[in-house]
Amino acid sequence: MGKPRLRQAVRALLLDADDHVLLVHFEWPGLDLEGGFWACPGGGVDPGESHEEALRRELAEELGLDGFDIEGAVWRLTRLFPMTHWDGQTEVTYLVRAPRFEPRPRVDLAAENVHGIRWFPPAEIAAEQGTFSPRDLAPQLARVLAEGVPDVPHEIPALG
Repeated sequence: MGKPRLRQAVRALLLDADDHVLLVHFEWPGLDLEGGFWACPGGGVDPGESHEEALRRELAEELGLDGFDIEGAVWRLTRLFPMTHWDGQTEVTYLVRAPRFEPRPRVDLAAENVHGIRWFPPAEIAAEQGTFSPRDLAPQLARVLAEGVPDVPHEIPALG
């Protein structure tokens, strides 16, 4: 078997002033996860696009969010899973802070397997009230809140 074809993607660990996290709910056909999972918003990097350009485009499309500061990359995760044209994905997650807002998607999120958006308080994530991606989102969030943006993004093990 050859080298896996990995889609390059970016995500935002999007926090409000109270450190609540905005997550999107995925229900992915063929993925064996009852009830889907919650993940940071974001998506694929288009050819010729920088990570910053991709993140700004994705947050504008998915959330209607414009004019935000990207504080830096906090973690990187590579996973293999079936996608239409890919064997998996490498995603870099960036810390983004913004005032609390009501998401207003500009694209059809259902076409992207997204079926919900909501703010989560850190305590709810820590209590593992649901399935999150990465699976260890609670300690990843706690580390970012305690230490800020690292010099080099933290590598999350493939099963994370």
